[in-house]
Amino acid sequence: SPKSKVRVIITVQKLREGWDCPFAYVLCSLRESRSATAIEQIVGRILRLPGAKSKQHPDLNCSYVFAVSEGSGGIAGIHSVLAELREALESNGFTAAEAERIILPVTPGTLPLGVQPKTVTLEPGREVDTVAAAAQVALLGGKVKLDANTGSLTIYVPLDKNEEDALTGCAVTPAGKAKISAAVQMVRDVEKAFGTGRPRMPSPFELGIDFAVPLLCVREDGDLFIFESTFLLEHPWKLSEKDASLSDTYHPLKRPGVRSGVVDVGTSAKLSTDVHDEKEDFVGTLHHQVMQLAGSADWTPEMLIGWLDRRIDHRDIPAGESAAFLRKVINGLTARHGIQDVSVLALDRYRLRDEVEKAIQNHRDRERNAAFKEWLLPTSALTVDESYSINFATMGYEPSWLYAGAFEFKKHYYGNKPGELEERRADGKEREEFQCAQYLDGLTEVRFWARNLAKRSSSFRLQTAKDWFYPDFICMLTDGRVLAVEYKGGDRVTNDDSKDKRAVGAVWESRSGGACLFVMPTNGDFAAIKKKIDG
Repeated sequence: SPKSKVRVIITVQKLREGWDCPFAYVLCSLRESRSATAIEQIVGRILRLPGAKSKQHPDLNCSYVFAVSEGSGGIAGIHSVLAELREALESNGFTAAEAERIILPVTPGTLPLGVQPKTVTLEPGREVDTVAAAAQVALLGGKVKLDANTGSLTIYVPLDKNEEDALTGCAVTPAGKAKISAAVQMVRDVEKAFGTGRPRMPSPFELGIDFAVPLLCVREDGDLFIFESTFLLEHPWKLSEKDASLSDTYHPLKRPGVRSGVVDVGTSAKLSTDVHDEKEDFVGTLHHQVMQLAGSADWTPEMLIGWLDRRIDHRDIPAGESAAFLRKVINGLTARHGIQDVSVLALDRYRLRDEVEKAIQNHRDRERNAAFKEWLLPTSALTVDESYSINFATMGYEPSWLYAGAFEFKKHYYGNKPGELEERRADGKEREEFQCAQYLDGLTEVRFWARNLAKRSSSFRLQTAKDWFYPDFICMLTDGRVLAVEYKGGDRVTNDDSKDKRAVGAVWESRSGGACLFVMPTNGDFAAIKKKIDG
């Protein structure tokens, strides 16, 4: 019913023959399918749209299918099915251009749902004059791209009649002119169906413009290695020489109280819970007493050391070092609490294991911090070399979600919809990080910039004492320098994490020979970015 309030339908194997929902406009298939028939049936679920009417927002004039594929086979299957569906449309009265416009596959990682570039290949010399085409492409200012070696023309945005005539004039044969005209018309049709209705210039990413950002590296014996956590773990230190005392809150003879309860599902299918009174908790007390009796006798210090050693992850610490440290822990506990029999500690071995693990991790963190500070010294082997870079032009940009606000970014490397950028907080106020993006977009010194996605292997990152650091924004300046910007709120700018990020960013800048800049503005002081650029 059109009056139905249902907005989401979740099904299991119900999208095949016999299932019909005329108001399903978006379909997400979370199970990989390699069967062409199954894919065709699934796609067919949202092709009917009997109640469709033209909407003001162009993206609402489309229906969408999102599919999952772990390998190339599934993707190839989807493309083959879409090709078959186009042929079916053509056989039922649609033109080839209309069929291709109606069913539009979107390459994974492609951001805009609007205009899709169209490439036509002409044989150089026989079908197209590449010299004349190159001159014309230059006049079109990025709307069209030419590969002179293959004769490929890629049309990014709709061309007007004069621009089309100038481009088709580069073709030598009538067939070549027809190919170019068909490609130009295809882009127009797709823009009409999916676009915003406004002219759109291709993004630097679509034009294939390089956006290379050099990484922080270590030079050892003439070789270069990316600076990552391995170099912090290789810092020589001895666990056996560290303080083996545990936290003051841990007492092996004062164990947590035992309580028990009941979770029950009644006859009316309602869940009920009940906690037993501590004084009358006979079952809980009995369980606690039985656990104390089980396996508590005949424990030796070496047995307990071996038990703990096997259950604590210390792959970066030699077995001899960990055993010596554990012996110091046990000796310290028995002396401090007057324990004569190690079996008493064995009764509490699980809590003991957790406490020892925390102590070892604290020592490890301190040593990593010490190693990190040594690497930041001017005498360290850290360097920045362009031979080790990431190039956003060759990386997939696949954010979990896109900016959905009204502001149109003109310089974002991947188009006007940056990934994972929120405009407003829960209280309705603009986020300062969003304001920082606006500031970067308006700087004349910035050629283009990218929203750097956190925790992506394809993003730019720097190693800190704890983990990887992903600056919020990476900019290519008009003078060829690279600028990394990490915005910090006033409540976080002085914490240890921010100090580490600021320190490693400064080293990345200083070792780049002037090719890279790093800045960490805070409290809305975006002018600090301009000051950094100006030196």
